[in-house]
Amino acid sequence: MKSFRYYYLLMTFVVLSISANAQDGIITGHIYDSQTRQPLVGVTIKNQADALLAQSEQGGYFSINLNSADSLIQVLMLGYKTQWVTIDQNNTDLNIQLEEDAINLSEVRVTGFNEGRSNKETAGSIGLITTKNIERGNGLSIQPALNSIPGVKMEQSTLSEARISIRGNGVRASYGIRNIKIYVNEIPVTEADGTTRIEALDINSIGRAEIIKGPASSIYGAGVGGVINFQLQRSPYQEQSIEMSGQVGSYNLHRFATTYRNGGDKMNSYVSVGWQEYDGYREHSSDMRRFITANFQLFPSDKRIITVLLNRTTQHSQIPGGLTLDQVNADPTQANASNLDKQAGRYQNWTRIGLGQRYQFNSQFSNSSSVFTYFYDLDHPLPYAYLRNYYQSYGGRTRFTYKADFPVLPTQFTLGAEYNNGITKGSQFVNNQGKEGAINSTIDYDNNNFSLFYQSITELSENTDFIVGLSYNSLNYNIKNYLNSTQSGSKKFDPQVSPRIAISHTFSDVLSLHGSVSSGFSPPSSSEIKDVDGLINSTIQAEKAINYEINAKGNLLKSKLAYDLSLFKMDMKGELIAQSVQQGITIYNNSGKTIHNGVELALSYQLLNEENNNIITSLRPFTAITYSDFKFDDYKKLNASDEIIANYDGNELTGIAPWVVMAGLDLETKLGLYFYGSYFYNDKTPLNDANIDYHPSYHIINTKIGFKKQLNKAFVVDVYGGIDNLLNKKYSSILSLNATGFGGAAPAYYNPSPERNGYAGLSIKYLL
Repeated sequence: MKSFRYYYLLMTFVVLSISANAQDGIITGHIYDSQTRQPLVGVTIKNQADALLAQSEQGGYFSINLNSADSLIQVLMLGYKTQWVTIDQNNTDLNIQLEEDAINLSEVRVTGFNEGRSNKETAGSIGLITTKNIERGNGLSIQPALNSIPGVKMEQSTLSEARISIRGNGVRASYGIRNIKIYVNEIPVTEADGTTRIEALDINSIGRAEIIKGPASSIYGAGVGGVINFQLQRSPYQEQSIEMSGQVGSYNLHRFATTYRNGGDKMNSYVSVGWQEYDGYREHSSDMRRFITANFQLFPSDKRIITVLLNRTTQHSQIPGGLTLDQVNADPTQANASNLDKQAGRYQNWTRIGLGQRYQFNSQFSNSSSVFTYFYDLDHPLPYAYLRNYYQSYGGRTRFTYKADFPVLPTQFTLGAEYNNGITKGSQFVNNQGKEGAINSTIDYDNNNFSLFYQSITELSENTDFIVGLSYNSLNYNIKNYLNSTQSGSKKFDPQVSPRIAISHTFSDVLSLHGSVSSGFSPPSSSEIKDVDGLINSTIQAEKAINYEINAKGNLLKSKLAYDLSLFKMDMKGELIAQSVQQGITIYNNSGKTIHNGVELALSYQLLNEENNNIITSLRPFTAITYSDFKFDDYKKLNASDEIIANYDGNELTGIAPWVVMAGLDLETKLGLYFYGSYFYNDKTPLNDANIDYHPSYHIINTKIGFKKQLNKAFVVDVYGGIDNLLNKKYSSILSLNATGFGGAAPAYYNPSPERNGYAGLSIKYLL
């Protein structure tokens, strides 16, 4: 162990907030969704004899008359696991958790567009990830979980870099994540200029993620690609435990973590500390992490919830760099010679602090607000320079919701705002084989992003909703270059107003049909507004899109088969196109038009479950199919004299595979044995705008087998092992699109992914 090692703690739950009154055996309370804290209506409450006691009403409220002999009640709702609650007649203020059922995700309530409806009833395409999706993988990356959502793709070849795209938006980012807004516990982690890095987020602490696909302007402002809302795990109610976990694997993987959980009535505590080391598949690709995460929920009253988030992560990652096709064929494990010579890497410390509150003024009026600060320091040697940056941001988000119970056309109104200020102090030096040389530049960035949003949801009938959303977005960059004042200045983008209109109708459990039209925009980041001479590009503008979509969701075959089908057409103007002009310098310009037409289908079938009284408690195949017909509609490359030197009209959009298929099988037994298997297919992918070079199609199979059992009242054991890339395929998950070879060299498109590799782990939980 090279340096001190942290430990980590996670928390996951659905909160059922109950106010108990022991007088005369009357118990009253409110029932909420564990992760979203949305009140749940129609929840069934029974006693130990399976007799119906009550159902939750408006606002999740219920009242039951409980005999003194009853010390347990059961709480049931489709889409959630049955919860047994121990009643203490001396405790009049309970906060109980109801966990989502990974089998019936279409029935789970989603925050999505702040509708508080089930996923099946929500107008819009929303993917849902739970701890079950994450547990199918190796625990190092959220890539398998995200790739199980149709239309969503995460590319990752080493642990030092990740790229996420939704419906093709974000795939062309040269580093980090673009065109997608990302939140953790309602706190934005996307920087003020639209760039996001998620390496500081320990995926084992994620309890849930909602992915909104396409423009989500009615609630979240800028972002053509969509939104990802992460929720950290919360501790199960009435559980106090400590868990020790360890994992080893190929390429000298070592990971150790400790988790403490305490699901109390007044506070839910989660504190996590751990470390991870990994040499990597390729030369010069090691990754070291130390992390601590703390997530607390306080329940001062039935009306108020306070959330505190603390996160500190250290990451030291080497960057092996891209390879040419000949280099990949000769030795895919080698590093790029320049990256090796200059000791390219990222050495970074992240700190995130957030404070949030949800307050229910009455049954109709509520507010959710959060404030945050986020800062990091970065040492970043690259082949062309040595970068040293210091970043700090602060901001806040607030959202008011009012449910107007009009006798005709009852409507829920939402009004909110979000502000994010980010300041970067950066210096660039000559890279002398991984050491700072002479200084080349010192530049400060002061970026401000503001959004004001509105949404109304009107019930046209019991089963029909009409949604109208609107957002106003303002963004400006201020740049100060201390060594070259001519490169100082401001870039202020024209304020954008982005509307969304949707209609939703539920015919039955078999079919809910939704239609929507929405618009959005994604401005270039502060690093993408520079021209080749370092001056601010005065002509560059934000990408703009309008999205037309139809969704069909439902359950067939006695609710065993769940489906989610989306058909969309998104027209984009001014899509940002990268052009490498020399090593280390990439400029961006707006193309004319691109067309994104696609079909997304998610299917899951519950063949067997606990109700069958078999040794197999769950047998569930599932699949996610994405078809993308994305093309350049109007894209011509011009020279300095504005003469056309290349016409790419009609070409396939760079970096987009026409077909992507993910399929899997979950098997769980009463004995505690389980098996997870997944198959991933990626079609051939164009590597440049000219569609001259392609990455060939590839197939990946991952497997995991384990044993998880509560051995007695005190211990829960989980032992597992897995093999990724079982077929030992050679491929590159993340690609350097439009790479240019300098000095006659071939373009280095490829970042080879690991070949067949394995891992094994053990966790022991002690229930205090």
